[in-house]
Amino acid sequence: MRTPLLAALVIMAACPGPSPTTIDGRDDLDCGDRLVLAVRAPGVGYRPIADAADGAELVLGFQGFRYVYARARLDVDPGAVSAAVRVTLDGGSPRSQPVQPAFGPAADGGVESVSLQVFFNDDPLPGLIDHGVTLELRLGARCVASGHTVLRYDPSCIEGPDGQPVCDGGDGAPDGGL
Repeated sequence: MRTPLLAALVIMAACPGPSPTTIDGRDDLDCGDRLVLAVRAPGVGYRPIADAADGAELVLGFQGFRYVYARARLDVDPGAVSAAVRVTLDGGSPRSQPVQPAFGPAADGGVESVSLQVFFNDDPLPGLIDHGVTLELRLGARCVASGHTVLRYDPSCIEGPDGQPVCDGGDGAPDGGL
């Protein structure tokens, strides 16, 4: 009795289920060059990574976590989709982080994801500051956007409760100048 049950479980585990990446009934999302990866740039908000000349804002968050914020922009909602960000620091090896992008309407049309945190917790902060990094966002198997930027860090700023930076008012207190 156990052998047929075990065999059935092995066969079921080997069979692929429905793809988590669907759009318009297709099995895989192929967005060509319509996917845009944006990063939060210091003092200017989100910019496409290709246009982020000021770099990406490196955040020192709760309990010392180090990350940048990124968003995905697309013309249509991809629905449920597997996603990951591949991070390659200049001179380093690539590593991948799974992300769970939820999409909503973008102000200028199309959709954009909620803010995604791309972590650098395994790297010492001094080695990240003004260091180049390539970020590659992959939705499903064939929808990819990537770019290179520089990590910028302002030690006078901390992350506020709403995710926005609160910067030193000049007196050493991170109060945004209030």
